Amino acid sequence: MIVCVNEGEKELVIKKSRFIAISRHIETRDDVKPIIDALKAEHPDARHVCYGYIADEKGDDFGYDDNGEPTGTAGKPIYSALASSDARKTCIAVVRYFGGIKLGAGGLTRAYRQSAADLIAQVGVSKAEKRTAIEICCNNEVYKRVNAVVRGVNGTIEQIRYEANVSFTAVIPTENANELIKTLDGLKAEYRIVGERYAAVQ
Repeated sequence: MIVCVNEGEKELVIKKSRFIAISRHIETRDDVKPIIDALKAEHPDARHVCYGYIADEKGDDFGYDDNGEPTGTAGKPIYSALASSDARKTCIAVVRYFGGIKLGAGGLTRAYRQSAADLIAQVGVSKAEKRTAIEICCNNEVYKRVNAVVRGVNGTIEQIRYEANVSFTAVIPTENANELIKTLDGLKAEYRIVGERYAAVQ
């Protein structure tokens, strides 16, 4: 079980500069670049798009970027606010529109950290657990039994397709994956393990 910052956005204005903080869930560090590229495309007139992230469960896989701001005044303060929340698997980016008044190194550091911290305070955090996704194909009777097992461990059934057989994806807590696999083997159902991801605990 980990804690993730909920996705959202919050704007802070300091001396006419706009700081727009955005939080996004990530599975690995490879998810960060597409997020930042998308924000740069969405905000072509912004002076900077700085960010900090924590990509793993323990907090060891982290990074940050100042994107042209003075070294240590943007990405690291964003990361610091994120780390202080004990969140994982989260990226926070801050888009800055320069307002014409220089804030100085200290002012920038405070502004970027406050922007990230205010965002976290506004959107909050949620507990998340590792879940395994398994694609399954079986007849209707087997589907009913598998569905009961999935619901019994607080899992979900997604992408159901009714054809000659029933095809669907079961997403369950990883700790219960072996139990479901044993059931599938016993029922001779076709299945494929797709992968693992974190999901908010309801």
